[in-house]
Amino acid sequence: MKKTTLNSIVVVFIFCTNLLTVSAQEKNAKIAEDLNTLITKSSSYQNYKVIEKGAVFGFQSSLDKYIEHEQNTQDLLRKEIVENKKNILGLQNQIQELKKSNAILTAEKANISFLGLSISKSSYSVTMWTLFLGTLFVAGILFYKFKNANAVTKHSKSVLKDVEEEYESYRRVCIEREQGLRRQLFEEAKKRKELKNVS
Repeated sequence: MKKTTLNSIVVVFIFCTNLLTVSAQEKNAKIAEDLNTLITKSSSYQNYKVIEKGAVFGFQSSLDKYIEHEQNTQDLLRKEIVENKKNILGLQNQIQELKKSNAILTAEKANISFLGLSISKSSYSVTMWTLFLGTLFVAGILFYKFKNANAVTKHSKSVLKDVEEEYESYRRVCIEREQGLRRQLFEEAKKRKELKNVS
């Protein structure tokens, strides 16, 4: 935008200079015409031209006005040039400030503040992806271990159930045997008592 403003000022300056040049050329043509008129209307004496004093004073007056006008125009142009130089310097200073702020903003945009530290975006991206992939890896390992532990647990439960069933059946068999042995013992003791009572 500042470059556009600078270009606009330069275009306006060139336009004004061209306009004043055209105006000066028209006045130069008028002075040359007045001089030609003065020379042609003057009378000749031998090899000399005799010009009336009034015509010379009139020409001198218009020439003085022309010179004064040209000096004023030059003064205005000088002032305009000085103002334009000041504007150009001011715009150049603004451009330098904008370039500095642009560099600062670019540097800030290239960095990220993470946990109070200023880190470049590429480092941040690498760190985040590393953490993400590391987390996925650890989650995969934990899932694998869980799955294996779950399989071991299921197998252990089924083995435990089988062992409990075997134990239960063994216990029943043992209880039945014990009861059978007690009955036999009781019967034998009864027989013995009967035999003692009989003898």
